[in-house]
Amino acid sequence: MNMKSSPGGLTAILTWWVENGRDFPWRQTKDPFRFLIAEMLLQRSRSGSVSRVYLSLFDRWPSAEDIRDADVNEIATIINPLGLKSRAAKIKSVAVEWTTTEQPFNSMIQLKRLPGVGPYIANATSTAMSWDSVPCVDSVSIRVMRRYLGEWDGTLTDTDVALQAYLQVPKSQWRELNWSILDLAAAVCLPRIPRCHSCPLEDRCKWAEMQRQKGI
Repeated sequence: MNMKSSPGGLTAILTWWVENGRDFPWRQTKDPFRFLIAEMLLQRSRSGSVSRVYLSLFDRWPSAEDIRDADVNEIATIINPLGLKSRAAKIKSVAVEWTTTEQPFNSMIQLKRLPGVGPYIANATSTAMSWDSVPCVDSVSIRVMRRYLGEWDGTLTDTDVALQAYLQVPKSQWRELNWSILDLAAAVCLPRIPRCHSCPLEDRCKWAEMQRQKGI
């Protein structure tokens, strides 16, 4: 595969992230169930709002068993600030499956079998737990990766672009890389006017290089 940037170039974002990364409660957990629920809550919801709901949810029902036994309407009340009340039933269903399936959940394939858990949620959780995974990609992270690699014309699929990016760091760091890219997208690599001069990837980024050539 033709790499458009020097191998290891993305490691600079990991250093940046140590000092500038966002601190969300689900990033501190080693519990795959809690992280999975966080990813379900994050769908079409703002991270700050999800943080408050996540803490309230697990303060009320600390374990998968507790959520399994909870009334679905009470779960809906807790997550109501996020909208999409249908997620309450999905969360309860996941808790039921999680606590009644004999084999522990420890792979992306297993997670995708759960109700309401799509490929991205399963993969993000698997990556965070350092299980089997493929590069994480969504509409936010792909913006950073396409700009960085100079693949904004759509020639390559999102999956291929993400693979080019992720192969620049050891797989053991994919968890941190995923969060680094998301946090950079939120603070620096903005949709309309990216703050290239504040970016740790500026000297290797194809988008930033194009801007320099234009005198921007």
